[in-house]
Amino acid sequence: MKNIINKLNFIASVLLIVMITSCDSILDQDETDFGKGPVLAQFETPVTEVNIVKTVDNEPVEYEFNLTYFGGRGVALDNDVTVTIAASADSEAKEGVEFELNTKTFTIPAGKTTSTGSLTILTAGLIPFDFKDIVLEIVDSSESISESNTITITIKALGADSLAGTYEVIDGDYWRIGVNNGWSQIGATRVIEALSETTYKHPDFFGLFSGEFYFTVNNNVVEVLKTNPITGEVMLQGTAPFLTCNANSDLLTNVPCGSDSNRVERATDRTDIIYLTYGYNTIGSGPREFYEVLQRIE
Repeated sequence: MKNIINKLNFIASVLLIVMITSCDSILDQDETDFGKGPVLAQFETPVTEVNIVKTVDNEPVEYEFNLTYFGGRGVALDNDVTVTIAASADSEAKEGVEFELNTKTFTIPAGKTTSTGSLTILTAGLIPFDFKDIVLEIVDSSESISESNTITITIKALGADSLAGTYEVIDGDYWRIGVNNGWSQIGATRVIEALSETTYKHPDFFGLFSGEFYFTVNNNVVEVLKTNPITGEVMLQGTAPFLTCNANSDLLTNVPCGSDSNRVERATDRTDIIYLTYGYNTIGSGPREFYEVLQRIE
């Protein structure tokens, strides 16, 4: 009986060794490497925009963008990566007319994951508020090319009086259901986008919270809009209706709603100041009131 058990143990050991050896052989034949994939070149930011303020001298504007790659082992390669770009057939703005690509082949150095490219925007032929897209595409690379191989740069040609730009929050106040909560946004920045000569978008922030709203400026008088000027939909902060001085001054009683707000102070050096009052009314709770003063910094 003991001999039979020993023989069975021996046979089991042999079978185990054969199975392990077979598996190793299969892996060796396929040279499987589960930690490596293709390296794919792409633009770092696929969609962006640039404001161009039209001036009498029509100076060309340089615009920079980054090229990068991803994949592989997720780390910078120890060799250079070359990337060649060109204007896409989908580009509304035409090379040689609205922009120039002075360099089309770029090198991402070994040990790095990005390289900065640039183009020149030719401003002479731009018409204010006739926005056009530059579309560039990656056409060649020493590695592989990502399926997302384009960048769309919207050229927003603006009139000299446009308020579009980057602003710093220099003053403000916040009241929640009649209680002052102070203002923690001093020094923060806001980017004001132009939709037309008189209509603007205030993206990313609604007071202290995420959100967006729109406003118009006519003769330096601001009107915060209660409907989306693009879609026509009623604007909500979450599920709460917007409050504006034009329509809801009876609910915006703790923040300026007269001549001290909803106006623009123009400056000859373009450090314009925008005064905004707006809010929202949570049904069953009460109004949230915001007063925000923005000064353009670029």
